Amino acid sequence: MSSSPSQKSTSTTNELAKQRNRVAAERTLTSWIHNCLSVIGFGIAFDRIFNALNESVPEDSLHIHMQLAHIIGLSVIAFGVFLLVLAMIAYLIKVRSLEREEYLYKPPQIFNLSIFIVSVVLFGLITLVAVFTVISWQ
Repeated sequence: MSSSPSQKSTSTTNELAKQRNRVAAERTLTSWIHNCLSVIGFGIAFDRIFNALNESVPEDSLHIHMQLAHIIGLSVIAFGVFLLVLAMIAYLIKVRSLEREEYLYKPPQIFNLSIFIVSVVLFGLITLVAVFTVISWQ
């Protein structure tokens, strides 16, 4: 009784390797969630610090800085949420590739790194435009 070449047998070793890769993907997602929550927390703290400064030193010149602080804080929060969405998408892609029968390991593509770099540069440009817009209001 021989198995046909078109039908692959699944061994315990293959299944354990898939399980190990799935757990590694979950650890990576957990790490990304931790980092994204830190970025979101920094955005909230940035705004709160400027609110406390404005209450302790009520000058008219700080009002414009408060607008800048709100813009930067909200931008950092949005950036953290955006990175969290990217991490979840990468996790779902990895898990779906593990669920296929014809799983073949592929090293991380340069595409994933380029998406991250483009998102960071885009965030920087948007923040730069926001800062210059607020400064021009003075």
